[in-house]
Order: sequence, then structure tokens, then C-alpha cells
Amino acid sequence: MNLEWSQYWIGLFAKKPDELISLYSPTFLFEDINMGLRIENDLAAMQKFQEGFIVANPEISYNRFDVFDYVGDRRLGSFQWTWETKHAGDFFGVPAAGKVTKTKGVTVMGWDEQGKITLERSIWDAWAVLQQLDGIKQSKGG
Repeated sequence: MNLEWSQYWIGLFAKKPDELISLYSPTFLFEDINMGLRIENDLAAMQKFQEGFIVANPEISYNRFDVFDYVGDRRLGSFQWTWETKHAGDFFGVPAAGKVTKTKGVTVMGWDEQGKITLERSIWDAWAVLQQLDGIKQSKGG
């Protein structure tokens, strides 16, 4: 795959769960390292997770994703992305409603011979989000 495909994929993430789930092989592994979430070979669970990013009223909450870098080939790649969100509620137990945060992450993705996703493993900077929410104070000093 490539940068253009990765941008297409992430563009579906918070908008078109049916089209997004069609990109996955029935045999896949998904992991969100920060959330401690692992979904294996369960497309219904994967779609439910992805639907959690969809919001009905963008004035209250939204999720905006953008891929800005890609390294790899058509079978295995890694891409960096940004995530800007306006929170509708708490974030990992920290009051967040109405606040906007932005962070970066990276996803490692693998595809089968038909171009279907077989591996998706993401990690992102949750610390930055918590700092933006004033949930974690930056230390003064080294």
C-alpha cells in the first residue's frame, strides 16, 4: 500500500464504518496498545470499536484524522497520523467535555494477497492528550 491508500483508510475511520470494515480480512489482528485493546478475527467487534469514533453532532464532538507519512510496501507498512478531537465526555477519567486536543500516532499495518488488512497495530501519544486536558501537569525540572 502507500500514503494515498492510508489517507483513504483513515478518512473512512470516523465516517463510514461499513466501507471501512470491508477493507479487513476475516482473519486479522487489531491492537490499540494504549487502550490495551486486542480484537482478533471478529469483524463485528472491530466495526463496533470503529463506530465509537462516529459522532452525530460535530458541534459537541468530532474526530479528525490525517495520515502524513508512510513507509513500507504493498504487504507491510507503517504510517504516522494526527488525531484532533473535541471531547464529548471524560477521557481516561479526566474531565474533557468541550475541550479540543491533538496528538500523533503510528500504525503498523499488514495486508494479504488481495489487499485486505490482516494486521493493524497502533500506538499514540495519550500523554500529550492528558497534558492538554490539564489531567497531568508537566514537571518543572529534569
